[in-house]
Formats: sequence, C-alpha cells, structure tokens
Amino acid sequence: MSTEPHDLGGAHAERLYGGDPQREWERLSRHRTEFAVTMRALRDYLPPPPARVLDCGGGPGRFAIALSGMGYAVTLFDLSVESLCLARERAAEAGFEIEAYAHGTATDLSRYPEGAFDAVLMMGPLYHLLEASSRRRALEEARRVLTPGGVLFAAFITRYAPIRYYAAHDPTCLVDNPQALEQILADGALPPPDDPGSEFVAYFSWPQEVHSLLREAGYEVQAVLGVEGLVSMIEGGVNQLQGEAWERWADLNYQVAGDTTLHGCAEHLLAIAVRPQWRAVLRQLASSLADARVEYKVVGGAATALHGVPIAVRDIDLEMDAEGAYRFGELYAEHAVLPVSYREGETYRSHFGRFRFGVVVVEVMGDLERRTGDGWVPSATRTETTADVEGVAVRTSWLEEEALAYIRRDRLERAAQCLPLCDHERLLSLIHGEQRTDVV
Repeated sequence: MSTEPHDLGGAHAERLYGGDPQREWERLSRHRTEFAVTMRALRDYLPPPPARVLDCGGGPGRFAIALSGMGYAVTLFDLSVESLCLARERAAEAGFEIEAYAHGTATDLSRYPEGAFDAVLMMGPLYHLLEASSRRRALEEARRVLTPGGVLFAAFITRYAPIRYYAAHDPTCLVDNPQALEQILADGALPPPDDPGSEFVAYFSWPQEVHSLLREAGYEVQAVLGVEGLVSMIEGGVNQLQGEAWERWADLNYQVAGDTTLHGCAEHLLAIAVRPQWRAVLRQLASSLADARVEYKVVGGAATALHGVPIAVRDIDLEMDAEGAYRFGELYAEHAVLPVSYREGETYRSHFGRFRFGVVVVEVMGDLERRTGDGWVPSATRTETTADVEGVAVRTSWLEEEALAYIRRDRLERAAQCLPLCDHERLLSLIHGEQRTDVV
C-alpha cells in the first residue's frame, strides 16, 4: 500500500506489506464479500475497457489482475517492492498482463502527467496515512493524474472497525490496552509503537468525513458503499458458500452497500468520486480570462458548488459587462453554440452567449438586467470573492448572495443547503441592505 514516507504510517506500512505480501493476497480470499462488492462497483462505475487505470497502493495486485483480465490498461503502483514482485508472479499464473509496474508513494505521482489515467484506485493508501495533510495530498495527486471526468475509487476503514475487531478477537483489550482504544475513538489514529515492527498502523475515519474530504480535494462524490454489506464481522458462513447461494448474497450485499445506516458498522467504505469536468473547464477559462484581462464572476450553481455546497453542476454561468461578453465570444468563437448578442426575454435581458467545452456548457451574461414594471434595472451580483480551483484563483460571488437569491426565487431546498455554510454577518448585511445586492 503506497503511503507518504514522511508520514508516520509510511515506513510501517512498507514493512507490514513488504514483510509478507502473501498475507495481503490471501486477505481478500478470506474476505470474499469485500472483494465481490468492490468488483461489482468497479464494473458499474469504471469507464469501458481499454480505459487507463492506475491501481495506486494496489499491493500484490488482486484488483489490478482482475481488471487486466477485463481488458483494462492497468498500471500497478505500490510502496512495497515485494508486493510488486508477487503481483508479477500472480499475473503470469493467471495469464494476464499488467501494463506497467511502478514503485513509489501515493503522495507523489509526479512521474505521471496531468490527465494520464481514466480511473484511479486507492484501496489502501488513505487509511495508512496518519496525517490529514498527507491524505489530502494523496487525493490531490490522484485528481491531478485523472482525466477530467475520470473516476476515483478510494477505500477507508471506519472508526468503529478496530473496536468491533477487538470485541470479536481480543475482548479483554478494553482492560489490557485502554489507551489505544481511547485514542482511536478520540482522533482515529492507531500510531506506530515505540518498538518498530510490522504492526498494523492506520487512521480510522468517521463515515461523515468521507464526503467532505473528497469535496475539499476537488471531487464530486457519486456513491459511498459499505463493502461488507450486511455481513461485516459475521461473514464466515456466507464466505463458505459457492454457486448461486454465494452470488445471491454478493448481489444482496452490493444492493444494500449504499445504505448509510450500515456505514458506521462497516469495516471498509468505498467512495466513488469523479474529477468534475466543469472544474477543469473553469480552471482553464479563469487562467485565460485573467491573461486577457476580462473581468468576470461565476454565479449560480457553479458558484454555490465552489463554496462547498454538495450539488451537481450542470453548467457554468458567468456574469460580466457587455464588453467582456463580446471579448469572451472572440476568444472562444470555435466553442460557440449561440454567439454573443443582445437578447431580451420577458424577465431578463443581457448580451448573452452559450458555449460548449466538451460536455460542459458555459453561458455568458453581459450587463444583465431584469424587468420591473415598465423599466429595466441591473440584476447582476454585487459581491465578489475568489475560490481555488486546482491551484487557480476563480472569481465568484459570495455564497451568501447566492443563498439570498435562492430564497427570493423560492428555491428553498437549495437555500437550505447553502445556509449552514454561510457567514451570518455577511448574510445579515445583505438582508439589511448594508451590502447592496441586485439579484432576485
């Protein structure tokens, strides 16, 4: 399992898996449900073969070999040289060819260019990285090497999993080693012991951490699955089954894996997330518009998402003045679906254009106004801040102004998603008219 060598868990993980790679190979034979549910998720969420897959921290290659057999171009990347050697042997025995093998750490994928892979598997690194900064770095590296729209599969061990393990296998641990259990509950860490060895070292996550961690790293979460389904810690009998009985249990456990009421008592969670295409487009636009000195602001759903509200973004809305709108049209003429021109509807009018960048639609509104009675008044946002999108500063409206606009438009469910993340003083300044806003 690849980890950051400067992270406390790194050296221990390398010793653990390098000392006995066969144990990790056999683990997924013992825990058949985990493997079966994960493989069903891979079949459902991976792009079709021969997509390029990076199995980062893939150990002795159980998933890499299975995916190679399905026609995927797999690169197996791991911290343990011994695990990579075993993977070569097992792949040869299976008659499948893994495209490439690489030794390294999950927090440094610099050998691979941006967008090198259509999918990244991180089935172990994140729970062996004890520092939050290391987990974030690993996710950012995976996002960088994913093509826009590419999918990430990231595994986590849950906070209660080690305590449930002790209940099943070492129930006197509550008396013999209460400090370890107290630390796991308090901060999730099972740190390396003072005497270095091959002990299991890990960070155990609360289920509710997963969504926020991935969003903050620039992903959109598609699903979170408890990969043991209904049989976490009670899988022995089910795992002995064969044929139709086994397949039915595997299907059932996959069917219920997304039920959040099971996640607190799952051993492993599998998060499936994508590098959003709209973010990649917005990053490119922000850089080029800054170079061209075109002033703009991201508004609407994309602005709301930039502030951390977990919503699906369908398109990107940009506000600017009329001159900026026509300059945008010149810069991106080849992407125009509807060239910029003055357009007037029943409620709004602006210098409007629609552009398509791959599957992402961008709408530009210059000098936006709305009708009031017999006249027209400005209707653009008045506030501005910046959001970081993959290292690029993007200009956007305040979340508070967007929330107020949702309320005024009677989109109360969307407003309710925004309000927990709003700055109350900013919101009150808009409501009381201390900070002007023209949006409705």
